[in-house]
Amino acid sequence: MNNILIIGAGGQIPRYLIPLLQKETNANITLFSRHTNQLHYDNVNKITGNAGDIEDLVNAMEGQDFVYMNFDDKAITDKVIKAMHQAGVQRIIQAGVLAVYGEVAEPFATWNARMLGSRIAKGRGNESLESSDLDYVYMRMTWLYNGDRSDYVASPKGEDFLGAQISRQAIARFVLDNIIGKRNDSRASIGLWEPGSEYKAKPDFY
Repeated sequence: MNNILIIGAGGQIPRYLIPLLQKETNANITLFSRHTNQLHYDNVNKITGNAGDIEDLVNAMEGQDFVYMNFDDKAITDKVIKAMHQAGVQRIIQAGVLAVYGEVAEPFATWNARMLGSRIAKGRGNESLESSDLDYVYMRMTWLYNGDRSDYVASPKGEDFLGAQISRQAIARFVLDNIIGKRNDSRASIGLWEPGSEYKAKPDFY
């Protein structure tokens, strides 16, 4: 049985991931956030804490097999990595951003850069993970929307990033696929988008 810690459990992707984990695994799920009293899930462990505090992180990570980090903040990623070392945890998936390698293809690249600016792709968690000794997956997610579609394209580092959109349900499915062994991405930076959104100038919902 996997023990899974979700950091930033109040975010939108965990709303899809937690039910998937409960439906398709027998994992022990621990939710970590500043306001766990606002998380209305049954049959989970809840730890209230600050992801920027090493002591809080180490306390939450004791006995965990797998960490899912639902946001990308390099300073906090550095602390998560330090806490994982102290707690003896090796596996992490982090929700990150596209364009960290300048990999986004046209025509989407121009629109994406205009919307996000150039600074969004610098100083991200992938830099810390790639220089660590952890078994990590950094998810370079394209523009997200809520929906039931769960298929995805997984593009490794070094390939052009082609897709303009993906559902949060599909992101949750990708995370689950790695947890249950359907996928075995390791020390990998993976671009994720929805099949059919390739070469769009922008997401359909804009």
